[in-house]
Amino acid sequence: MEEKQLKINHSVQKVFAIIEIMTAAESPMTLNDISKQTTIPKATASRLLYTLMTLGYVQQNPKTADYSLSLKFKLLTNSTTINHDIVSLVRPYMQQISSELNEATCLSLCDKQELVYIESIDSQDNLLNVTQKIGKRAPLYCTGAGKLYLSKMSEEELEHYLAQTQLVPLTNQTIVTEKALKKELLKVREQGFSIDDEECELGVRCVAIPLMDQQQTLLATLSVSMPAIRASREKTNQTVEVLKNVTRNFCL
Repeated sequence: MEEKQLKINHSVQKVFAIIEIMTAAESPMTLNDISKQTTIPKATASRLLYTLMTLGYVQQNPKTADYSLSLKFKLLTNSTTINHDIVSLVRPYMQQISSELNEATCLSLCDKQELVYIESIDSQDNLLNVTQKIGKRAPLYCTGAGKLYLSKMSEEELEHYLAQTQLVPLTNQTIVTEKALKKELLKVREQGFSIDDEECELGVRCVAIPLMDQQQTLLATLSVSMPAIRASREKTNQTVEVLKNVTRNFCL
């Protein structure tokens, strides 16, 4: 039986030509510039750019109509500038949240099945200092932000994670059985936020919410950490409301 002759998909070639040009560009590009530099007709380039936008990999400035690669694309390609880009976008929201709650806030990403903290703001009274957390890694299963990432996994992805991860008790509050963790993740999915109740560090309670892109893909997490001694139910509910209200119209 003869092997079927494979053919190059020219549409895919054009898409990557556009991506390569935009990656090399130091600033957003016009449709005309993209068309000229790739030698792709404007109508075709426009159609391909629109497809990339619907997938969340390209964004368009509503005022200038210029195109640029999105944060989602940079996360996918592990761009060296990604941390700076995210921090620049999210830090004003973090400052507002910390100001309203007088508590510490953290911004984190998921990297290689671990949570990594990329920015933090200390509480105003410095009772809980989190600055040293920048760059620190933590397990997903025992952190508020980490459980958000686990809650977004498919059943197959979660099973793979559990097969590769030992649920080590970091405190006497840490969830250490798969059954209990899955029950917790179901709760996280239903309520749209996650709580770490001294599961990662004794004396610290954390409330986390997801930061999504336009396709509702989880790209980063924003969390508030507070001493457990003042993390009453009322304060926890207030924290959830402030997090939701401040970030209500925010989209990465």
